[in-house]
Amino acid sequence: MALARIRRVLGNRIAQNAAALYAVQILSYVLPLISLPYLARVLEPPSFGLVAFAQSFANWLAVVGEYGFNYSATRSLARLRDRSDAVAGIVMSIMGAKLLLMLGMVLMTLVAGFFIESFRTQAELAFWALMIAVFTGLRPLWYFQAIERSWVVALMEGLIRLGHLVGIFAFVRRPEDAWVTLAAQALATGLVAGLELYLMYRQVPFKLPNLSLSWVALKVSWSLFLSRASDSLYSSANGVILGLLASPLQVGFFEAGNRLVRPGLSILWPLAQAIYPRINHLIKRDAEAAMRLSRLALWATVGIGTAGGMLLAGLAPFLIDLLFGEPYRSSVVVLQVLALLLPVVALGYSLSMQYMFPRQMDREVMYSVLSAGLINLVLAILLAPRLGALGMAIAVVSAEAWAAGFRFALLKLRGIL
Repeated sequence: MALARIRRVLGNRIAQNAAALYAVQILSYVLPLISLPYLARVLEPPSFGLVAFAQSFANWLAVVGEYGFNYSATRSLARLRDRSDAVAGIVMSIMGAKLLLMLGMVLMTLVAGFFIESFRTQAELAFWALMIAVFTGLRPLWYFQAIERSWVVALMEGLIRLGHLVGIFAFVRRPEDAWVTLAAQALATGLVAGLELYLMYRQVPFKLPNLSLSWVALKVSWSLFLSRASDSLYSSANGVILGLLASPLQVGFFEAGNRLVRPGLSILWPLAQAIYPRINHLIKRDAEAAMRLSRLALWATVGIGTAGGMLLAGLAPFLIDLLFGEPYRSSVVVLQVLALLLPVVALGYSLSMQYMFPRQMDREVMYSVLSAGLINLVLAILLAPRLGALGMAIAVVSAEAWAAGFRFALLKLRGIL
């Protein structure tokens, strides 16, 4: 009986996708434990801070390229995946929209290169940050999520991280090689993006983009894009914000803690990502089954986040000393504050992914994220010039707590929770 049950669970597509995603997230946590100590010591705090600043800019720019399609396109494709003509039309409109977005990303990088001193004096940092963002934006993660083949995404993400790691150890030798770190990440991402597009178009007929349909895709995902863009103000763009308010040294201290927390946060995503397309598939067919699945994902994700946050906070002094060394001792308290993100983000992310997006509450999520992004920015302006990396950490945690609380209160008021 028990053996049969185990086989049934392992044969379930959700379980398979979640397992694959968890495997790559564990890899995502292990690999930085190898590369970060090397980079922190070879580049030294100021150059390490410059790399972190450029990567943060790339992550923020990639939000433009992604444009919320990982949610909106996944949702649309999951509901129409049995109709090949509809799938081909959606894919065509999304890829056309992404080409338009690439032009905007190039323009934004040129503006940043003119106004930001680090990019003005070291243009190669801006160039490779743009390449990272462009290749990330081209990856069709939304397609593989919609057809419940998240293991493909997991495998490709693992290849990117391995390729980046090899590039770091092969070519980064001194602080002047800071740009090489970005180049290795960009090239690994570009190769994987090309492979993913090839796999997608083996299953979906290729259609030349249509400008009017691409514009429709942009309009449909506008509110989700605003949510993602605002969310980036207190996630991926924090290195950029801190770099504009404080020195590269403080960016280095912040990112030493942030780089240990972010892989921990990524452990929260696989279960929610694996279940998200199934909930969208069930929501119109069996609402009660969709609700049961949502509750399961919520409790499991929050439980994982709480346990992970407590563990990370307790190990913070040991991890900073082991991985970064004495010059980064100021990062210990930063990491302890950022560890609070694990349970807070677990709650907020599950509420949006499992309850709000499937019910097309995109605008409500957008309001929570916009207000949280504003809170993060205001607190950063007030705290970062005085407290540096610690002030940025306090701002981030406060913004995430507001976003989670906003969503919880709204779902309670509407009787959904």
